[in-house]
Amino acid sequence: MLSQARVCSKVLHTSGNGLPLGAESNEKFFKALMLDIGLASVQFGLSSMNRPDFSNMVFSNKGGLAEQFVGQQLRSAQAPSADPLLFYWQRTGGRLGEIDYVIQQGNRIVPVEVKAGPAGTMKSLHQFMAEKSLNLAVRCNLNLPLVEDIRVKTTLGKPVKYRLVSIPIYLAEHILELISQQ
Repeated sequence: MLSQARVCSKVLHTSGNGLPLGAESNEKFFKALMLDIGLASVQFGLSSMNRPDFSNMVFSNKGGLAEQFVGQQLRSAQAPSADPLLFYWQRTGGRLGEIDYVIQQGNRIVPVEVKAGPAGTMKSLHQFMAEKSLNLAVRCNLNLPLVEDIRVKTTLGKPVKYRLVSIPIYLAEHILELISQQ
């Protein structure tokens, strides 16, 4: 009901094996994305703060806020008249792992990983890139923009090679523009 009122929208699980991403989505598995960061802050229990100074605070769920913000920016980049449509990927089987967002840019699938800090492991991203044989990924974090070629082995020892476009979280709404040149 909240998604019909557009107070929040569903980020649907996708297998990410091909386009369109929605072809393998399952409406039973989803994450909720609030309409704006203010509603998300209330959801995370930050409602009593009046214009907080986030730079001096320690959050137990800053990753959730960063993920909400990037999702809202991705959603706002879609056509205003369209139903919000975002996807994520989660590893199946016994091992945990998730890609925060999976988007379509032209004829390619692009995973988007959100990191609340300047660094963080990307094991799930490496696994996704290896499984799907993709060559481009995006990381949203607190660092300056950077394009780098990644060559690593997954936790299972499979070699993977891809281009990683890292952009600051505040530029998330421009992801499609920024990766169109890659």
